[in-house]
Amino acid sequence: MKLVDLHCDTAYRIHRKNATLAKNDYHISIDKITKYDNYAQFTAFYIDSRLSDEEGYLRFYEMYGYFSGELAENKDKVVKITDGRKLPEVWESGRAAVIFSVEDARILAGDISRLDALYQKGVRSLVPLWAGETIIGGSHDTDTGLTDFGRQVIQRCFELGIIPDVSHASEQAAEEMIEIARSYGKPIIASHSNSHAVYPHSRNLRDRHFRAICELRGLVGVSLCRSHLAPGREAGVRDVVRHIEHYLSLGGEDSVALGCDLDGTDIPEEVGDISGLNIIADTLAGAGLSDELIGKIFWKNAKKFIEDNIH
Repeated sequence: MKLVDLHCDTAYRIHRKNATLAKNDYHISIDKITKYDNYAQFTAFYIDSRLSDEEGYLRFYEMYGYFSGELAENKDKVVKITDGRKLPEVWESGRAAVIFSVEDARILAGDISRLDALYQKGVRSLVPLWAGETIIGGSHDTDTGLTDFGRQVIQRCFELGIIPDVSHASEQAAEEMIEIARSYGKPIIASHSNSHAVYPHSRNLRDRHFRAICELRGLVGVSLCRSHLAPGREAGVRDVVRHIEHYLSLGGEDSVALGCDLDGTDIPEEVGDISGLNIIADTLAGAGLSDELIGKIFWKNAKKFIEDNIH
């Protein structure tokens, strides 16, 4: 079994609790990923919303140092990559791959040179927004688009080689990010965003945005966040499958992936942690999806995207 996942908050979680990457009580640890023959993970450095923009920038470097130390301690098992063309080589060596992301670009605080600094640290994906209105623009809980600085950030992402991520963006901000992507002729992603048509949560992705991401040859990762799957506390794996099936009905066979949001949210009990994702594959098979299509969702679509776009 292979897996490429587009979003987790494990770096934030283990830094906050001074835990290890090798073995911990959270959703992702090295001992839990051993069930996968090959594994790659977009790992987000989530910026706590209680911090100011400047405090958040300093916190990124604290998390970065801590997580980099954990990778060094386990370099025989997992490695950071900044060039997706190295992924096959890493997998052939028997190691897992990690790609760095930052969640909440308000930490740039009006200084575009900070984005260049993040790129130099290996960041290859950026979630510009998280909640409320920031120096970047409006998040999902607002009706606001990008600010002038926010547009500058998205443009600079494409120039550097950082993949912008519309997860958490408002409808208008997502629209503007997609238009900028079109102007550059480059893809964009929604790393952990379920379907608004299936469940109309403000965090979920509109069909027109999903289709646009597909047209741009981007990726959309289906999240396990219960509150984004269905109303109430009983959302489960069958709801995950409903979101996947809807995206497939829109022509997303080559664009749907998993963006589980592990260590960042409350997930269905049937899954438990990263080692339990096979229940999603089994449920997809029970719904009539072929092994080839399940493979695309679990790893093939994202692996191809990484090799083609992470440089």
